[in-house]
Amino acid sequence: MSEETKERIKRLLVQNVLKNMDAADLDNDASLIDLGVGLDSVATLELVVALEEEFQVSIDEGEITSEVLESVNTIQAYIAAKS
Repeated sequence: MSEETKERIKRLLVQNVLKNMDAADLDNDASLIDLGVGLDSVATLELVVALEEEFQVSIDEGEITSEVLESVNTIQAYIAAKS
């Protein structure tokens, strides 16, 4: 289940934030902050909404931190804890 979740997260990242990347090139441990995720509030909001819709979870504004958005793995762990 976690590998499937990671692939879904990668797809959402590419669709909403990292539009110039291929999901297959996105490493699970790569720093998304370095790639630009979380630096733009609009892009972050788009990603959060996409995650909420995809995984049927509610994400509090106060929970959106650089630690959560650090990598595909940290997002996956966060989603797993919310499910």
